[in-house]
Amino acid sequence: MVCFCCQNVVDGDLCEMFNSMDVAKQKSVAEELDRTPAEVSKKLEDIRTRYAF
Repeated sequence: MVCFCCQNVVDGDLCEMFNSMDVAKQKSVAEELDRTPAEVSKKLEDIRTRYAF
């Protein structure tokens, strides 16, 4: 279970961990966001390249 106590905040540690999580955990996180794991992964990659460099 993922608990979000605030909205519109990016947890950098979670972003970095997402692709290394097991598939079931990725699916659980993605479902909380009403997205597929592939959509979440793509969005995280977009955020990383847009804002991290």
